Amino acid sequence: MRSIARPKAVSPRLAPIKTPYRRVLESLRAGHFGWPGEQALYIGFRGRDWWRHCRRPNRLLPEAELYYVHSFELYRAAAPLAARLGAGIIYDAHDFYRGIQPTERQPPFDRYCLRPFLDRLEDRVIAAADGVVTVSEGVAGLIERAFGRRATVIRNCHDERRDRAVAPPLRTVLGLSAEDRLCVVVGNCKPGMAISVVADALALLPERFHLAFLGRGYETMAAKLLHHPAASRLHLGHFAAPDAIVPSIRSADIGLVIYEPYSENYRYALPNGFFQIVAAGLPIVRGHLPEIEAAIGDHPVGVCLPHLDQATLAQAILRCAEDAAALRANAAALARELRWETEAARLRSLIDSVVAGSTPVAMDTTARDHSRHRG
Repeated sequence: MRSIARPKAVSPRLAPIKTPYRRVLESLRAGHFGWPGEQALYIGFRGRDWWRHCRRPNRLLPEAELYYVHSFELYRAAAPLAARLGAGIIYDAHDFYRGIQPTERQPPFDRYCLRPFLDRLEDRVIAAADGVVTVSEGVAGLIERAFGRRATVIRNCHDERRDRAVAPPLRTVLGLSAEDRLCVVVGNCKPGMAISVVADALALLPERFHLAFLGRGYETMAAKLLHHPAASRLHLGHFAAPDAIVPSIRSADIGLVIYEPYSENYRYALPNGFFQIVAAGLPIVRGHLPEIEAAIGDHPVGVCLPHLDQATLAQAILRCAEDAAALRANAAALARELRWETEAARLRSLIDSVVAGSTPVAMDTTARDHSRHRG
């Protein structure tokens, strides 16, 4: 595997730094400097985009039989080399990107400059790629309506073989006792998450209930909730490496999936955090999202709420806490069904078909072995 970026030390807390440079960028995105400011920002953005997604990766890409592209911006680096070698390209769309942020909520620069440029790039990738992959049937439907092409669905089910058993339990990290009840939200902070609602629900629960957010990007919310009635029981800014998440949260009592249908993309969300909560065997309290309910099926693993409001959310958490033993057993049964091996077989079939349909030119043995290691 070759990485474009140099490895960085992982910090559990990443406080945002509002430098003058960042404040100017935010003002430009908001249109405070008018058309000239937007044009200046666009020129700067295009230069940075070319360097990050074309120039740097182009110098590092080895010869291969298949290029698996996780970001449509990187297609421009892989496409010329793939064409020369007769190699295949698979594009993995982790989201329905043009539907993540509703148009009316986008800053002017994003709406009129950034988003159209990115949409044109993705148009090219989906039209030209030998295979397209996405995370859920709902997102695949959005892609099909937008591009006229159905993506192969590979769900982000958990792979327990990658878990690091030595990961410290989250309960221990937070200094909680056995009598405390720990609720956990897994995943980086995103606009479609009902964070304020779940904090208000915690305030309605007994003092023994705590809520931890495991992921990055919660600093702004932490500042807003500093004087919240339940502030002492809200734990934001904690982080675990991907192979330590499930071992860490097994010590929790309840998992919360608090996405709301904020946009087209979030309506059909099937987040990694959901699969990690299932793999940890936790009862699940969640808002109603069709892809999550389809994955759960008939397994009674918790409470699904048609609408996330503080009172019903608090009651659902109490119900799950009272029936935790039975719900844990049901979650463990669901985890045995939602396994990465099933998804891997589908992915392997797609890769085999793409590689079989490509006509790679001869590569030297070193390059061929290296390409296989890239997976």
